[in-house]
Amino acid sequence: MRLSLIRFFLILVVALISGVACKTRNNAGTMMPPAEVPPSEYPVGADGQPLQPGAPGTPGGRFGYAGDSGAPVPPPPPATPGSHDVRDLEPTDSMTSAPPEAPAAPEPPKASGPPTSSEMQFANRVPGDPLVVTLPGSNSSLGPISVEKYDSAGNPTGEPLKRGTQVQIPDPNNPGKKIYFKVP
Repeated sequence: MRLSLIRFFLILVVALISGVACKTRNNAGTMMPPAEVPPSEYPVGADGQPLQPGAPGTPGGRFGYAGDSGAPVPPPPPATPGSHDVRDLEPTDSMTSAPPEAPAAPEPPKASGPPTSSEMQFANRVPGDPLVVTLPGSNSSLGPISVEKYDSAGNPTGEPLKRGTQVQIPDPNNPGKKIYFKVP
């Protein structure tokens, strides 16, 4: 796109004005002289050298300054009934007894998940149908359960699972829990 002559001069004028405006704003101006720092008021010895903090004849405190030395020292607080200074206490049997025994370590939580293979029960065969089993014990009310193999696409193959295969199914009576058994 071509710039016309008027646009070119307009851009040039704007650049010059902004350049001049920036230059005029950056004047050094007058600087304030730094404030005077009062001389240090450390105690000075007879030889003109500063004295060490805590030396005889110097006020105490850090760096030889102890605050307003003309102020009276406040009296100690009055003793109230029932209040005692720790230094006034004499040791008692409860203070000198051995520390309490550490509590016994808590038992580790029972491992969640499937039981070991030796703890798993075998399901009961259903006579005449090798693809179905029933569960023993409290889970017998669930009825027949299929133990048929499925292929990788999720289609039934018509073959039963091998003997001893460990199976887990969701427990319909206890949501979130599982039932574990082995194929007979």
